[in-house]
Amino acid sequence: MTQYVYWHAPLWQIALIFTVSLMILLWLIMRAWRDPTLSEALIAVEPALDRQPFFFFSRAQGIVYLNETARQLLHDDRDTEKRKYLDALTDAMIEAVEEGRLVRQSDWPEPDCILLVMPVVGTEADTVTGALAQVFREIPLTASAPVTATGEETTLQNGNWLRVGPTLRLHCERPLVQIQRKSQPTVEGTKTRWQENSLGYLEERLLRHLLDHQAQVQTPEILFQVVWPDDAVSKLGLRPEQKDRLRRLVYQVRQRVEPDSRNPQYICTAHGVGYVLYGDTEANN
Repeated sequence: MTQYVYWHAPLWQIALIFTVSLMILLWLIMRAWRDPTLSEALIAVEPALDRQPFFFFSRAQGIVYLNETARQLLHDDRDTEKRKYLDALTDAMIEAVEEGRLVRQSDWPEPDCILLVMPVVGTEADTVTGALAQVFREIPLTASAPVTATGEETTLQNGNWLRVGPTLRLHCERPLVQIQRKSQPTVEGTKTRWQENSLGYLEERLLRHLLDHQAQVQTPEILFQVVWPDDAVSKLGLRPEQKDRLRRLVYQVRQRVEPDSRNPQYICTAHGVGYVLYGDTEANN
C-alpha cells in the first residue's frame, strides 16, 4: 500500500531553501571555472614553494606581490627598514628589465638569503616586458678544490695601460680599454683573445671616477653630478629621467668593459645604494 507524506511549509521557507541551494550551486560552478591563484598553483606543485616570496615588476604596474608571503615581507612601506628593502628590490628589477639579464643580490632581505630577478620576455622576440623575482635561502656548499687554469698566457701590447683586473686594462691617457673575452667554441676548443674598445666621453668619465674610488659604493647622485655637472640634482635625489639616463650609461660602459655584460664582474650594482667598481678583488654581487 502506497503511503504519501505531505510537507506543509510556509512559502518563505521554500524560497529560502531554493535561494541558498542556488547560491551554493553558483559558487561551486564559479570555483570550478575560475583560474587558480599563483599561491594555489604553487601549493599544488609543492607546498614549500608558497613560503618563498615571489614578485613581478612591469613599467605599467610597478611591483606586484604574487603571493601572501611576498606581501607580508614588504607590506608596510612606512617602515624605514622595509622601505630600504623595497628600494633595493625596485632597483634590481628595473635593472633586469632594462639590461635584459639575470640580476642576483646577496643578503636580501636578510643574511644568507638571495634575491634572484629574471627578465620576462614578451610575445615579441627580444622584448622584455617585465621581471620576475624570487627570494630563497642560500644553502652553503662544501668547498671544492680550486681549479688551476691551463693554456698559454696572452701577451698584452706594449703601451701605457693600467691594470683594472685580470681581464681588463684601461689606457692611462686615451679613452681606450682592452678586454679579454672568450671566442666562440670551435673544434680546437675555446680560446681567449684581447679586444680593444673605444670609450665615449661620458663613459670614460664614469669609468675613471669609479676606478678612482675602487671598491667604494658611489651613490647615483654622486655619479650623476660627476658625469653631468651642469644638470642640477634635487635634495630629494635624482628625478626618474635622471635615473634612467644614468642606468643607460652604466649599461653602455658594461658593454665596453665586461667580459660578459650579462654577468658583470667589474661594475656591480649595490641595489638601493648605487654602483661600485671591483678590480682585482672579488665582486660579491
